Amino acid sequence: MGSESVKVVARCRPLDDREKTLCCKMVLSMDVHRCQCFIEKPGAQDEPPKQFTFDGTYYINQTTEQLYNEIAYPLIEGVTEGYNGTIFAYGQTGSGKSFTMQGVSEPATQKGVIPRAFEHIFESIQCAENTKFLVRASYLEIYNEEVRDLLGSNTKQKHELKEHPERGVYVPDLTMLTVHSVGECERIMEQGWKNRAVACTLMNKDSSRSHSIFTIRLEICNTGKYAIIYTKTLTKPYLICVILILLCCS
Repeated sequence: MGSESVKVVARCRPLDDREKTLCCKMVLSMDVHRCQCFIEKPGAQDEPPKQFTFDGTYYINQTTEQLYNEIAYPLIEGVTEGYNGTIFAYGQTGSGKSFTMQGVSEPATQKGVIPRAFEHIFESIQCAENTKFLVRASYLEIYNEEVRDLLGSNTKQKHELKEHPERGVYVPDLTMLTVHSVGECERIMEQGWKNRAVACTLMNKDSSRSHSIFTIRLEICNTGKYAIIYTKTLTKPYLICVILILLCCS
């Protein structure tokens, strides 16, 4: 992995039960060592496959645990050290976005990126010395160009996006819940997940028809003697965000 601020990773899922029943053929292959993806055109054996190169590639036999350790871990570690970070999944309906981001409880190697990020953040907080943290979370969705607060008392209420020269893009009155543990993060994520706009499709019976954005905000305050003696500004809390985005199909 290079030092670029934006990295693009491709992950391939195996054929699902419906595709196997229809005797579909896998037309995508990967060279994970060279981070290359090859796509064959069905019925055109004489044509060379199309080739694409990414910052990372993960084939059907690789786990979410591998992907997190190699791709997401450095970004979340940077967040705990004071840098903003964003992870988002994008792909066609049924391509495995929810599986990668939220995952499944069993086997443990397929636990999703989001719950792993929760664990990572709170483990780092427990290990931090001379530092105080305030952790808050929000969850919103954008559906048909309308913004909804998935954690608010009225999840059908429409909200507006605003832009501020210092805060950037934000949503006024967006619900921000203080969280103290991994369990609390998972509980409110599940609460918001149930409030999404969902519609059954041929490719996915539980397909989200919206973009969902889960944001964790860390207010970090250095309380050590060094900060107090040498500069008062270091004792003021500063805000860091990790934004976890699940985009609906194109």
